[in-house]
Amino acid sequence: MKRHPEAHLASRERTRLRVARENGYLNARSADNQRLVQAFSLWCWRLKIPMVWLERRTPRSRYGRVKLDMFTTANMLTAAGQAEMKALGHARASPHDACWDRVPLRELDRMANTVFRAATRMGNYEPNRSKFVVNMRRLSGTLRCTERDDRFSSSVRQPRSNAA
Repeated sequence: MKRHPEAHLASRERTRLRVARENGYLNARSADNQRLVQAFSLWCWRLKIPMVWLERRTPRSRYGRVKLDMFTTANMLTAAGQAEMKALGHARASPHDACWDRVPLRELDRMANTVFRAATRMGNYEPNRSKFVVNMRRLSGTLRCTERDDRFSSSVRQPRSNAA
C-alpha cells in the first residue's frame, strides 16, 4: 500500500502545508522544518511552480530569511528577473535561486508573497535550456562503413558511386 507523502507530518505541520498551498509560499518558522520544507518542495515540483519559503535565522532572532528556488520548475530567472529580485531588497540572486537575509519578522510574509508574484511574472523567467545541444540529425542521408562497422554493413545503406 502506498503511503501518503504527508503521513509523517504532525497535524500542525499539515496545517502549515495547507496554508502554504493557498498562499504560494511556506512559513517554515518551526524549529524542525526540514520535513515540512521537503514536503512543500515535492508539491511545488509536481505543480512546476517556484518554491518560496521563509524561516527565522536563529530560534530567537528578530530577523528571518526568504528563499526562492527555481529548481522545482523547468525555468530560470532572466536578467530582468534577477534585477527585480535584487530591487525587492538586499538579495543574493542567481538564475536558479535567490535569498533575502536579515528581513525583519514583521516583513517576512509580505516579502515572501512579493517574491512569489515576481518569480511567476511573465518576463522574469525563461525556459532552462542547456547551451550544449547535440544535433542528432545526420547531415547526409547515408552513412559510410569502416572496418570496425563491418558487422553492421548489411543494415546500413551504402552510398552509390557515380563511376560510369
